[in-house]
Amino acid sequence: MLMILPLITVSAQQYTVYSVAGDVFVKENGREVRLKPRKTITAGTVLRIENESAVTVLDERNSKMFSMTETGTSTAGKLIAGKKSSAKNLSKQYMGYLVKQLFASGSKQMSHPDTYMQSTATAYRSEAFDSLMLRSVAAAIAECATGNGNAEKAFAVSGKQPSSDLDVSFELVSCDTGETLGRDVEGNTGCYVRVRNGTDELLYVNVLNIDASGNKYLVLPVDSASSCSHLLVPPMSTVAFKSEPMIFGDTASEESFLLVATEEPVDFSILMSPIKPSEGSRMRTGLFGRRFSVK
Repeated sequence: MLMILPLITVSAQQYTVYSVAGDVFVKENGREVRLKPRKTITAGTVLRIENESAVTVLDERNSKMFSMTETGTSTAGKLIAGKKSSAKNLSKQYMGYLVKQLFASGSKQMSHPDTYMQSTATAYRSEAFDSLMLRSVAAAIAECATGNGNAEKAFAVSGKQPSSDLDVSFELVSCDTGETLGRDVEGNTGCYVRVRNGTDELLYVNVLNIDASGNKYLVLPVDSASSCSHLLVPPMSTVAFKSEPMIFGDTASEESFLLVATEEPVDFSILMSPIKPSEGSRMRTGLFGRRFSVK
């Protein structure tokens, strides 16, 4: 009995799925289905993680967060056991906040904002974080831009790489061929974002598209609860956001893309407001730019 009891305790351990990026499947009733956030799994749950995919779970009992990216089929317990040393420790208050936001966003529609959406201030993911991120982005693109006027337009025209606090990068991948897009792109090309996180921290990411006129589009959708769980990239990993494809227009244009990555969840829709340099504190922010010519 003493030998059996610990096994029963381990199998009873439950985890809440916080984030799923790419293709992750779970076995249910003898068949595989896509794993989705907010689902409760146990150590015995069988998961299959495909290449450039990731799943992050919350251990509410012990206030820990685990991210798994290992490709192949395995039980959640085995995957989590291999991540004990890299687990992110959270306070019980912050864990409660994450779970509340996760389920609050469950019924909220994802959207690609074309206007600035004011976020709700909270004790943990507040407007202050958003402002710190925006200030960091503004300072970085101001260094790349030449002349005065619209900072976004000046940055897009410059084609310069912004300075970054974090080791991050991204590529656009063709939906048809699975190949990385080069500098020149044919019109009506469908693609998706592939992000590399070269840091030891969980990062929240989004990509801002800016054309030569300074018009902007946020490539990855945000939810009205601003939980950012679907925008998470685990440490030292590469994640492909295949479920959020975009398509280039059919007219000739110059398109610049700016990856923005933060260690704290922020409301990325604030990037749709005018980006203007300002004095004050900044947030550690990862930035990486790419420019494409549509033929």
